[in-house]
Amino acid sequence: MASNLQKWFENRSPFRGLSNIDDSFDRLMNELMNMKRNGGLGSFEFSPSCDLAEEENQYIMTFDLPGVNKDQVKVEVDNNQITVSAERKEEKKKDTKRTHLSEIHYGSYQRSFTIPGTIDEKKIDAKFENGVLTLIVPKTESSKLKQIPVH
Repeated sequence: MASNLQKWFENRSPFRGLSNIDDSFDRLMNELMNMKRNGGLGSFEFSPSCDLAEEENQYIMTFDLPGVNKDQVKVEVDNNQITVSAERKEEKKKDTKRTHLSEIHYGSYQRSFTIPGTIDEKKIDAKFENGVLTLIVPKTESSKLKQIPVH
């Protein structure tokens, strides 16, 4: 008797179709990705990840730029806006082999950030090591948090 009740409940569940929707969505996304890789919708963009953290006296920006050389990275500052651009060029190889899978992204990348508060543009430090760009962006005295005593 318990098994009959369980089956009746499973058939009445409002969530019974969600697993089918999830599977269908996964298949759709995989098909779209394959179309892009095969040139159906153009090529992928090179879009590295970035972290922006704030400390008391500075901001720290970290960019993952795998496969990019230091000379292919450019950092520009205009007022409180920092722009990082890079290019990951595809290596031209002989067509002696047939590619079965191609997931590595190539191309140009540019991203701009407006930093809240004022920064000391002259003291920004940029280091590039092992495919990771780290920017140390010092705050000016006027942008540091000031606590106002309440009387």
